[in-house]
Amino acid sequence: MTVDATLGTSRGLLIAIALSACAIFVADLSLPLGIALWSLYFAPVALSNLAWRPSAPLVTAAACSVFIVAGYFLSSGRESAAAHYAPLNRGFGVVAIWSAAILGRRFIVSRLEVRREDWLKAAQTGLGARMEGELTQAALGENILSFLTEYLHAQVGAIYLADGEASYRRFGTHSIDPSSAGPDVVRLGEGVVGQAARDDRLVHLEEVPEKYIDVRSGLGGHPPRDLVVAPASVDGKVHAVVELGFLNRIDDGDLELFARVSRSIASAVRSITYRTRQGELLEETQRQGEELQTQHEELRVQNEELEQQSRTLQESQMRLENQQAELTQINSQLEEQTQALERQRDDLTRAQADLQRASTYKSEFLANMSHELRTPLNSSLILAKLLLDNREGNLNPEQVKFAQTIYSAGNDLLTLINDILDLSKIEAGKLDVRPETIPLARLVDELLDGFKPIAQDKRLDIGAQLDDDLPAVIETDPTRLQQILRNLLSNALKFTERGGVFLSIRRAASEVVFDVKDTGIGIASDQHEVIFEAFRQADGTTSRKYGGTGLGLSISRDLARVLGGDLTVDSGPGRGSTFTLVLPERYVAKDAVHAPRRQATSMGRPVKARPEPTSGVATSPALDDDRSKWSPGGRSILVIEDDLGFARVLQSLAHQLEFQALLATTADEGLKMAERYRPSAIVLDAGLPDRSGLSVLDTLKHNPVTRHIPVHMISVSDYAQTALEMGAAGYALKPIPHEQLVEALKRLESKFTQRVRRILIVEDDETHRASTSLLLAGDGVEIVAVGTAADALRELGASTFDCMVLDLSLPDRTGFELLDDMSQKEQYAFPPVVVYTGRSLSSDEERQLRRFSQSIIIKGARSPERLLDEVTLFLHQVEAELPPDRQRMLRDARHRDAVFEGRRVLVVEDDVRNIFALTSVLEPKGARVEVARNGREALAHLEKEPGVDLVLMDIMMPEMDGLQATREIRKQAKHARLPIIALTAKAMADDRENCLAAGANDYIAKPLDVDKLLSLARVWMPK
Repeated sequence: MTVDATLGTSRGLLIAIALSACAIFVADLSLPLGIALWSLYFAPVALSNLAWRPSAPLVTAAACSVFIVAGYFLSSGRESAAAHYAPLNRGFGVVAIWSAAILGRRFIVSRLEVRREDWLKAAQTGLGARMEGELTQAALGENILSFLTEYLHAQVGAIYLADGEASYRRFGTHSIDPSSAGPDVVRLGEGVVGQAARDDRLVHLEEVPEKYIDVRSGLGGHPPRDLVVAPASVDGKVHAVVELGFLNRIDDGDLELFARVSRSIASAVRSITYRTRQGELLEETQRQGEELQTQHEELRVQNEELEQQSRTLQESQMRLENQQAELTQINSQLEEQTQALERQRDDLTRAQADLQRASTYKSEFLANMSHELRTPLNSSLILAKLLLDNREGNLNPEQVKFAQTIYSAGNDLLTLINDILDLSKIEAGKLDVRPETIPLARLVDELLDGFKPIAQDKRLDIGAQLDDDLPAVIETDPTRLQQILRNLLSNALKFTERGGVFLSIRRAASEVVFDVKDTGIGIASDQHEVIFEAFRQADGTTSRKYGGTGLGLSISRDLARVLGGDLTVDSGPGRGSTFTLVLPERYVAKDAVHAPRRQATSMGRPVKARPEPTSGVATSPALDDDRSKWSPGGRSILVIEDDLGFARVLQSLAHQLEFQALLATTADEGLKMAERYRPSAIVLDAGLPDRSGLSVLDTLKHNPVTRHIPVHMISVSDYAQTALEMGAAGYALKPIPHEQLVEALKRLESKFTQRVRRILIVEDDETHRASTSLLLAGDGVEIVAVGTAADALRELGASTFDCMVLDLSLPDRTGFELLDDMSQKEQYAFPPVVVYTGRSLSSDEERQLRRFSQSIIIKGARSPERLLDEVTLFLHQVEAELPPDRQRMLRDARHRDAVFEGRRVLVVEDDVRNIFALTSVLEPKGARVEVARNGREALAHLEKEPGVDLVLMDIMMPEMDGLQATREIRKQAKHARLPIIALTAKAMADDRENCLAAGANDYIAKPLDVDKLLSLARVWMPK
């Protein structure tokens, strides 16, 4: 502790001072006033100076003053003459005593300061002695901490020395448990130690919390009462921080000691640090000196070697001078060769230009050859399809088989043409890659489903295996991947007579490996590369057993490399073959910028009464839907929608309503899935990538297998009238609120779960009413027949109907007035209406009826077959469940299509074979076919013969091609709404774009698909 603690006052001195003062007071009371006995009070005041406390003289003087005053009032002899001077005398005594006390206090303070200064200097001297000598940082820290804890009687302590610019490391502790000592290194600003170092300011903490740290002995522990954290700095840099804990209260003298020794501690630490660094530098210098000595020796050896090399170089120089002369002669020869190379380079440049032109000519040649091949193939396929359908029933089974053979051969030829076009696109680097996410399990299921019938026919096994560590999906072009795998599986089945074909998929690093293994004839090792060359096969002799062009594997390997992978083979004669396709899990585009998947875009059509097909050929991504867990006969919905986000919304909503959901993004895929899975209902988008939604609806409603399925259409444009006329169960405009979507799905559910379908017949003639009822009656059909408009309104107000058959001539009012009442009054239901009348409707009457286009379907059914066809369409009846005679009537009704009945179709085509084929398709449907041989004839025909309902425009024609003819037609305002469907045999991507840009409403490639052509014609044919 400090000098204040060591200089105390003994109890005996205090008692002596008190007793002397009391004795003087008693003596003063015993003597009369006038005797200055109070002067003896100077004795206790003088004794108080021995107490070495500045307050002792003042306290003693105060007590003596009280005694002097009390003695005046308590003493006897107040009547004596001397007593009159007693107050003055005693007052002087009080002043004198206080003066002596003040002098005594100053004396004590002065002596204390001298003693304190001696104590501080002794501390500085002792600490300085502890810090002398060649010490390490750890030893210095221990010496400093040991001295301060001993000198100040501290119970615990620690010292931190600077360790770099912004941290302090603990180099010593005193009476501290290492487990509770905190971190060894404290950064600047961390905790009390770090903050004291940052601020260069002493921190004194009083009443330290109990759990901060304990001063422990063998029997127990107690937290310190005071804590001091003192930084030691010199020249503005803190070099050390001392932390001490005390069980007793410390005073200002202790704190002043920290201030006195701070600089000396910092200087000592800095000196040790510098000395340590100097020693390290000295060692480094010595090490470098040794290295320099070694290098010097190495340089000496190198100099000797260089001298030897110099002599060698001089000799070499002489040889080089001789060679220089030779090089001069060689240079002249090289200059001549350089000039020759420049001439060759110019020749190569010209050759490259020639190759570029040749490539252009090749592309044009392929396009023209495609046209020349597809044009005759078109008529062959159409006529073969007509013969194959045998609608007249006048061909025997053998003749139908001949037609099937012709049709199959034509399709094989079409596949060959497409392979050649694919090969040319790959060679030109113009093949587009449209990467999409593909679920591998779905991909395998679809591939096996397609090849199982072939395998069963050849009595071969076919199967697949997917490794457990495979990713669920990969990202690549689904169309090209399926093209490769289908070709490999097809080849494997073709060349395998016994055993089977197996597809396995495994993972290798970041790649996916597809192995197609067969037990077929095998391939010799010298043929492994030959089979990947275009138009080459392992057996190319005239006696070869297996057919084919040799293009499939060549195209497959090229496609694999375009997708960032490769295709290899491992095979031998008699042991089968294994073709291995390696693809990255995620396709990464290389140099070429590939076109993205095209979305539905405007075709630039002039007529706004029809939906617009899109201009791109889309590929359908492999979607994650419910087909893998498909349950036939269950509640199911097929969503045909190219917007994947909206399709997912519909899928989620279907799941909420407990439907199985199937997804398709293209028209063709949707039609295939509808026929394969036969869902309970269909949600159909009007704008699809490959065909318009109305064309899909038409195809569905003309297919007996799918005709009964209720279809709800959705679109961004209003084609409700057309869709409802074609048999749609409902129509909605995007964007569609969630509640409206739920309501639409519930309406579809009510359609396919409906057990009884109700028909209202409004006919005034009782005989006709009875015959119509008999025609439409059947299982699950309830017919209500009335003869007046009033009865019809009463029935419509009381209940709902699925269809209404209306005669326009009624006794109480006309059919027009009845429809007007139904549309204006909400209490009446408004079902689909088929106008069934004995007379033809005039144009004015038809326009009048079209006022109800938002909720009415106008059909001119003029025969029982046609009426049955229309009503079953709106009732969503399964055709196969109708009686045989009704099915026959429906087939007869569809043989002559009402859409084509009496319509004029202008066929603009220069090839007589195609003209004959198209005429054979359209005229049996009731259409009148008119012909123009080129674009000029088409313009002249339209000018001379107005009233054409539809134009089928070939593209490649003499004099004026189809594109120019279409542009010229669109320039005329009177033909702005004339439907034009482009026909082309080039099948190139830009050909489609050019057709739509020229003003065509739609597009179809040759060879023509008869059903697709008829569907497009129905959609675009004006009603």
